[in-house]
Amino acid sequence: MRNITIYCKPSLLETVKQLNVTYHDYLDEVEVILPYTKEVEDINNQDLSDEEFTNHFGLDYEQVNCIELI
Repeated sequence: MRNITIYCKPSLLETVKQLNVTYHDYLDEVEVILPYTKEVEDINNQDLSDEEFTNHFGLDYEQVNCIELI
């Protein structure tokens, strides 16, 4: 299965914990893993900016380092 991985600054850790998503907490970064489900694909296909996409999932774009579709 494909995933969207969002790499965030550690300051987003408490927010990520509340989102009930899979994540990995590294010392200098938090890796958020969103399964590429039909729902996520539909959101991704809405021609949203990266900022709008991350905000949709409750993540502050100013604290996001990178977004990848893996």
